[in-house]
Amino acid sequence: MKEAKFKTTDLGEVLAQTQGISVRRSGGLGSRTSFSMNGLTGNQIRFFLEGIPLEYHGYTFGISTVPVNLIDRVDVYKGVVPIEFGADALGGAVNLITPKIKSGFSGSFSAQAGSFGTYRTSLILTNYNKKTGFFIKGSGFYDTSQNDYKVDVDVADNAGKIKKVTVPRFHDAYDGFGVQLITGVKDRIWAKELSIEGFYTDYTKEIQHNQLMVGVPYGEVMTYRKSAGSVLTYRNDFGENFKLDIISGYNYRERQFTDVSDFVYNWYGERIEGSAGNVSGEISESTGPSDTYTWNNDVFSRLKASWKINNKYAVSFTSAPTYSKQTGDDRLINGYDPASAVRELFTWINGADFKINAFDEKLENLLFVKNYLQQVNSEEKIPSNNSVIKENRSANYFGLGNGFRFKFNEQFSTRLTYEYATRLPQTDELFGDGQFIQGNMNLKPERSHNANFELFFKSKTNYERSSWQVQTNVFLRKIDNQILFVPSVDRNNIYQNVFAATSKGIEVSGSWTSKNGNLSFHANSTYQHFYNDSNEGIFAAYKGDRVPNQPYFFANGGANYSFNNIIGKSDKLSLFLDARYVYEFFRSWESASTNPFVIPSQQIFDFGTTYHNSLNGLKYAITAEIQNLSNEKNYDFFGVQKPGRSFNIKLVTQF
Repeated sequence: MKEAKFKTTDLGEVLAQTQGISVRRSGGLGSRTSFSMNGLTGNQIRFFLEGIPLEYHGYTFGISTVPVNLIDRVDVYKGVVPIEFGADALGGAVNLITPKIKSGFSGSFSAQAGSFGTYRTSLILTNYNKKTGFFIKGSGFYDTSQNDYKVDVDVADNAGKIKKVTVPRFHDAYDGFGVQLITGVKDRIWAKELSIEGFYTDYTKEIQHNQLMVGVPYGEVMTYRKSAGSVLTYRNDFGENFKLDIISGYNYRERQFTDVSDFVYNWYGERIEGSAGNVSGEISESTGPSDTYTWNNDVFSRLKASWKINNKYAVSFTSAPTYSKQTGDDRLINGYDPASAVRELFTWINGADFKINAFDEKLENLLFVKNYLQQVNSEEKIPSNNSVIKENRSANYFGLGNGFRFKFNEQFSTRLTYEYATRLPQTDELFGDGQFIQGNMNLKPERSHNANFELFFKSKTNYERSSWQVQTNVFLRKIDNQILFVPSVDRNNIYQNVFAATSKGIEVSGSWTSKNGNLSFHANSTYQHFYNDSNEGIFAAYKGDRVPNQPYFFANGGANYSFNNIIGKSDKLSLFLDARYVYEFFRSWESASTNPFVIPSQQIFDFGTTYHNSLNGLKYAITAEIQNLSNEKNYDFFGVQKPGRSFNIKLVTQF
């Protein structure tokens, strides 16, 4: 993350350079992002900020909208997720760590401008009095983009014949704003940390087309999201052997979706007067106009207690209950309004582990068990006859796993992990999001056997020679009742159970750095076979097919060269090149058609330069970067076209 802070790519693109990770999106800044790890994607991978679910920090548009400069490092957990998160992740987790608070006053600021009307800024300010233990930290960001890059679309000429044209996108702008304030005390005898945090985020996104980018575009459809909340944290070490962490919080989320236009637009952004007739709403005549509000109230808590028995043995326990309540209102409906139903989701994850260290910490083994409890309630009033429809269901599952690591020496180590994991359906999957996702109360939890085998090699530490490291990972996922996103051309997108799926593959990564550190290379590659293994249900006909909309072979690489002492004794100029390759893959089930839609292979190159220097104690860096250097046409989420070549500049200061 150290070098990534100076680049103009967002956090999603930074993570996409990691071995085994694929990050896809349906457009430019603010568009929907799909994060995949070892074939598993979406809610199967859980995201955290300082151990707290990312959505409970207000980042409702996902990980790609989290400013890179607000993050210090990223911890990636593949397959096995530690119990400390109190999470029901199926295939892994990503934990974002913010910069540590330093003694005295410190901070950082970044500002970025680029093609397609893109501007991004972020700010962190901290003050810590080491004598009293009091600290305060404030951070904020503002992002905006017109996303008016050129795309290829099908339009009809005057004779009604379909032809391919290239036009700039319209009505796809994005604005995001957020602030966070944390204050408290730290490093006291009675508290390693006692703090309270408050945050607020506000997003506005124009919607131009459906999930597949086919048919008629939209010219006035909008979505708005707001989130506000607070988190209380207490951490302390009771002696040298016992630790206690308690986190509790509240989060309020509001989403508004508007589709009220009386007009139809073409791909040139032109309004066709009166073309919608007497039916308002651009998306679908069947659903009609909509001005829908969706409100979520979330209360969460996490307790972790750890006891180090001695230098060889340790145990820990985690308990994480979460309660969510969702309701809504479509203000254009006078009668029966499905959005007004009151829906509740209670989830309680508990876990315990036993850790062994032996042979001077060369051997480490972690045995753990988890319990997953979920209660779903829905109450829907029918005004026509004053009746109430109630739905209730519960689930209770146990899981277990083991992680084994052996360090032969400083250069060679191996790791073998296994977990029988469960992922419980989330609110959007069960209840819908009031926008493009319909609820499915019949969803079953996903369960998976996850296995990983890793080998890690690195060179001996010798500052007079170059250094290198190589890592390989073989993985297997056997999933029952996998929850799959099924797209639609209107607002009827839905999550459904696939019944059974298998993902297996291999990852290889490596890096090399010259002895003076000026030149470095890194590369990684992933091959995964993720296929439908269902013998029953609506997807049984596609048994053996690869799971759609999932790349199965992709690779990343990069190089960096630095020149020192360009103007003065402390400055540095760095040149960097990043590359990504994705092999073609199917958008839908490959056997569903004799001529299935194939998302083509693509290779993207980014090139840039960064100048580092300092002035009166103020460190600064200026970066100029060209993304998609060759202006390659690239497609991602369900074949939606992504931006072409863009020019970007960024300023980062640290003080």
